[in-house]
Amino acid sequence: MVGLQQTLGRVLLLAGALAFACWGYYMLHEVWIQSVANCVLQQRISAARAEEEHQAAHSGLAVGALRPGEIIGRLEIPRINISVIVLEGADSDILDVAAGHIPGTALPGTAGNIGIAAHRDTLFRALRQITSNDRLTFRTPSGMFEYGVESTEVVDPNDIAVLHQTTNAELTLVTCYPFNYIGAAPKRFIVHARQRN
Repeated sequence: MVGLQQTLGRVLLLAGALAFACWGYYMLHEVWIQSVANCVLQQRISAARAEEEHQAAHSGLAVGALRPGEIIGRLEIPRINISVIVLEGADSDILDVAAGHIPGTALPGTAGNIGIAAHRDTLFRALRQITSNDRLTFRTPSGMFEYGVESTEVVDPNDIAVLHQTTNAELTLVTCYPFNYIGAAPKRFIVHARQRN
């Protein structure tokens, strides 16, 4: 009986160590991807500044030129300490390492509604603290764009009306809700922001 208890104890200890190692791997992978993407973004911003007549400076990013995983820019919300690289796409491979630009929505520097998604338990964890009038910045190779939060809401996962296209330059952040829910969350937390001139 004592031998069985010792064996069971060792198995549980090993399982806990493996779970911790997996968690550590995923966290380090996310940090590494964010760091590398940030370096690439800075290089692209520098290159865009060096070109006197860079087309993106006037018309934003070209939708047709984007590939899944391509770097869009860096989203920053200083008051709640969010600073995250945004990649094109919103599938699980993208959202495991970055925030994702939702395909089919507008891009920074163009009129319309930009949709950005990220996980509530990693990169958008602090989004629970966001309030009206918080300032957001979106740095891209074609410029820096500033937005002000207008409202937040909680919606059903299939409510895609939050990503409606507009004639104004708007930004919509999407994450799962409730923030402390374990498993697949039943709702979505939405932040609506409008570009400031």
